[in-house]
Amino acid sequence: MENFRQTVTEINLDHLLNNWSVVTRLAGKDRFVCPMVKANAYGHGAFQVATCLERESAKYFGVCLIEEGLSLREAGLKSELLVFGGFDKQGAEKILEYQMTPVISSWEQLKFIESLADSAVKIHIKFETGMNRLGFAPGEAEKISEYLKKSKKLKLKAILTHLACGDDAASDAGMSSMQLRTLAELKNYFKSFDVFAHALNSGGILSLSEASETSVLKKEKWGFRPGLMLYGYQPAGTKNADLKPVMSFKSTIQTQRAVKTGASVSYGATWKAQRDSQIAVIPAGYADGVKRQLSNSGSVTVGGQRAPIIGVICMDFFMVDLTDVISKTGRENWQNEEVLLFGEDASGGFVSADEWAKKTNSISWEILTSISERVPRRFHGNAFGNIKD
Repeated sequence: MENFRQTVTEINLDHLLNNWSVVTRLAGKDRFVCPMVKANAYGHGAFQVATCLERESAKYFGVCLIEEGLSLREAGLKSELLVFGGFDKQGAEKILEYQMTPVISSWEQLKFIESLADSAVKIHIKFETGMNRLGFAPGEAEKISEYLKKSKKLKLKAILTHLACGDDAASDAGMSSMQLRTLAELKNYFKSFDVFAHALNSGGILSLSEASETSVLKKEKWGFRPGLMLYGYQPAGTKNADLKPVMSFKSTIQTQRAVKTGASVSYGATWKAQRDSQIAVIPAGYADGVKRQLSNSGSVTVGGQRAPIIGVICMDFFMVDLTDVISKTGRENWQNEEVLLFGEDASGGFVSADEWAKKTNSISWEILTSISERVPRRFHGNAFGNIKD
């Protein structure tokens, strides 16, 4: 589709590969690693991210929705796809038809897959160990094991859980260690299946370097499910891992206008000029992922200088005050100039999505996934040349 406004996200695939190398270095050999590409790869473009990592020998990918898996299959992705979000009978049919791997959290799902399968189906079983969201109760492990021993169609490959506080995994007294100890005990019920166990999200993975050799975190090669760290960010409290943010959110100055002292800007007249000012109108708004909470509090970068967001952010536009930028640079006309919302600008300047998260009382996961689909993704980097937009 043609793009008639210059509001885009630039996705640096070289940075993605840098982050993938961090993951694989921490994983070492023979560890299950499943990059999470749910929610359009955290807003970065699921097919493009998965294709890039597939070329780097990634064998598994994780999605939440069946629809996400179907989209990747229809786009041509061949790797194994794990569906984590649950399903009904109709969903089970699609999982089997498109050769995806179900992550099963209930007896109902188990029986849907078994009743519909024409041949052996690989499955992963999820246990609830503290998140209290999805999964079998630990007390059901023996019953599940006996059931699967009798099944001719269901082939158990792994058990898993979801860490509620992954960034505390290095602590033997933390919640993650309690969950991992539970999962280790559950694995004993499935010895005859020769299964592995996966549990480590980005917080858990980044905690590995800080854990003692006797920690449950290092008891075995827990499988990795990297999400946030693939995209260049990490949970608060985890050690710096030389990650590089993959997404840059950019726009341009559509209109520059002079406003007199006392004039107001945007809905509700919440901002009034305290001096004669130069105002820029940026063609991006809350429908694009520019959080409305940044009204009168956030800032953007123009020409290497910070410019404050003024007035209430609109659905399709927001405004910034250029007065100090003009004063510092001596340049009057900024029409059509690039505006960096977060990420990297052309000169190497950087604004973190974490800054937006802090100002909006949110988290970087939400900031990245909130960039709407009406904002085009533009992929670049030397990694593999052109990857389909």
